[in-house]
Formats: sequence, C-alpha cells, structure tokens
Amino acid sequence: MKKRFIFDLDGTLLTSDYHLERELFTDLYGEEARDFISNVGFYLDEYESLFSSYDVEILSCYLKGRTGLPITDDVIREWISITGDDPGVMEEGVLDTFEYLKSRDYSIAVLTNWFLDSQKPRLRDSGLLEYVDEIYAGDTILKPRKEAYLASKKHYRTRECVVIGDQLDKDYIGPRKYGFDSVLYDKNDRQHKNIVKVKKINEIMKRY
Repeated sequence: MKKRFIFDLDGTLLTSDYHLERELFTDLYGEEARDFISNVGFYLDEYESLFSSYDVEILSCYLKGRTGLPITDDVIREWISITGDDPGVMEEGVLDTFEYLKSRDYSIAVLTNWFLDSQKPRLRDSGLLEYVDEIYAGDTILKPRKEAYLASKKHYRTRECVVIGDQLDKDYIGPRKYGFDSVLYDKNDRQHKNIVKVKKINEIMKRY
C-alpha cells in the first residue's frame, strides 16, 4: 500500500514561461544573453550531471566559464529570487489530486532540482504548500542521484512511495533504479507506451 507521493515540481505541478529570468539576463547582458537564454536548460542539465547539488558559487563559476558571461554570485542570487516570484501556471488536476491524497491521509513531498528559496515561495503562492509535508530541493541533492530519492522517502519504506514527474530520466527511470514505483507525467503522450504514465495528474486518483 502506498503512503507517500513524491512529486516533481517544474513541468509537473507548476509550469512557467520563465519570462522573468529572460528579462533579468537581457537587462544584464543585452544581445549577449540571447545564446544563454536559448540554452539555459542545456547548461543546467550539464551542471546537474557534474555536481551533486546546486551551490551559488559553484554555479556562477561554472556558468561564467561555460558561457563567457560575467555571471556572478549576486546574479545567481537574483535569479533565485525572481524565479521565486513566478509561480507560473498550475497543471490541470493538481489541486484536486492533492486534496484527494490528503483526504486519504497520504503524505505528499516535493522533490525538485532547483533551489529551495525559489521553489517554496512558488508552492506557497500557488496554494499548494499547505498540502506538502516536505520539500527536497537541489541545493541539498540533485536527481537522479540515489540520495535524492532516499531522502525524499523520509521514514517511509521504499515500496510505500511513488515518484511522479515529467522527466523520463529523473522522475521515472531514476527512482525505479533504486526500487521506487514511479509514474511519468506525459501530458503530450510522447513517451513509449510500455511505461507507467498519465496524461493528467488527476489520473493518479484512479490508480491509488
């Protein structure tokens, strides 16, 4: 029997168009920011493959060396701050699912790869924080490392937990490698059919 549901955040619970961070880097670097803005996801994925957690100083040094832009520690802190101001749009069915899980006394955790100081305000402003028991963020440990999944289960047994998220490697394959059940949130139905997935988050209610 499942007792704990561990959700990814970006692209699973909330989705942003990242306009605030685009504005930040354009204001700071002008036309030179264009390539960075277009490839920021790639740079962050690369960072996450190299380092076990997000650290302001390490991230600024890495991005500065990778892009040639003068990305200082203060720029990273401003980035964290402005992304925390943008909860984005809640994915369809999320609130209903959280209300359902709590009504059945399930535990809800969030496992995200970005900074806690950014993600907690987003959950609060979207109205989801009141349903969440714990948040595990990337400035402690990054998915898909084993330690991230083990931390997020808290005192629950691995078999009592299920991980739900939109990234195949970090939210589906990763946790399964370490004994967790997982469900891929695949709203555009792009991934292979021979995996456990849902097109809407509220389909979770039919499974558990």
